[in-house]
Amino acid sequence: MEKGEGAIHISEDVIVELARKTVVTIPGILLCGTSIASKIGIGKKMGDGIRISVDDGKVPTILIDTYVSVQYGLRIPDVAWDVQEKVKEKLEAFTGYIVKAVNVNVQGIHFADKSEKVSEKVEETEHNIIDSTSAYTDQ
Repeated sequence: MEKGEGAIHISEDVIVELARKTVVTIPGILLCGTSIASKIGIGKKMGDGIRISVDDGKVPTILIDTYVSVQYGLRIPDVAWDVQEKVKEKLEAFTGYIVKAVNVNVQGIHFADKSEKVSEKVEETEHNIIDSTSAYTDQ
């Protein structure tokens, strides 16, 4: 991308991170892990379920592959559409590059986030502890 004197190049690592941060904000979506080939540097740039290819032409373009798990009970095409729209919107806004495609590869399904259940139990336990200690201090 050229503007005035010189050129601007955005690192593929930055683009992967922007895409990753966008995907993790979508309810019902978890990113799947990276492949062995990507970890040793073979093929396209990939990180945490996001793989990108950047074509540095006169107007740079990006091709994104996402590898996700969808929460059980959600309509997969609707959630995949959300991923495509949000990733395209954010990457074009932040980079100025054109997003050619956002491919969503659904690798599996998952059930409600266990960490939410754990945090609810912790809050309930803390509440019970506070209630039981206040009974001693009120006397």
